[in-house]
Amino acid sequence: QQYIDDPWTLRLIRKFLTSGVLDHGLFAKSEKGTPQGGPLSPLLANIYLNELDKELTRRGHHFVRYADDCNIYVKSQRAGERVMRSITQFLEKRLKVKVNP
Repeated sequence: QQYIDDPWTLRLIRKFLTSGVLDHGLFAKSEKGTPQGGPLSPLLANIYLNELDKELTRRGHHFVRYADDCNIYVKSQRAGERVMRSITQFLEKRLKVKVNP
């Protein structure tokens, strides 16, 4: 709700997230998060992870991100490890996103 202020759009997204999925003719109730491969998943990821883009830009990093895939360009393995720890902490604490290495 803090990223989208249009009630109609929020209602539509909420319905999408709680509608469940049909897998091989069997209905499965939605558990948590966005359905894997769902048409709105990349859009929702881009909206939510916009804060990550701002943080990476603020820190002066060069990066490319599409949905939940992100490449951050660094000069050394050591720098990469440091950035990975720092950004993982940002994602988990600030955005409440679980990072899968």
